[in-house]
Amino acid sequence: MWKKVQDYNFTWHHQERRGAIHLSLEDGREGILNHLSSQDLGSFTALLRDEPLIWYHTTRGDITTHSAPQDEEERD
Repeated sequence: MWKKVQDYNFTWHHQERRGAIHLSLEDGREGILNHLSSQDLGSFTALLRDEPLIWYHTTRGDITTHSAPQDEEERD
């Protein structure tokens, strides 16, 4: 299901050379985008900072910037 992202936290693991983004969702749950390259982390950083409405799909781990995501599933 699509859930609105309320807040986020970026983490870079220097020894592993991988990043992660922890998402706080509107329903109190958390999502994570893990094992990101430095390029991926930079792209997601720009997206999250520049877009006012970000949604995270709790089953698939997808994100979108639509004002109201259109999907085969209903949004809770």
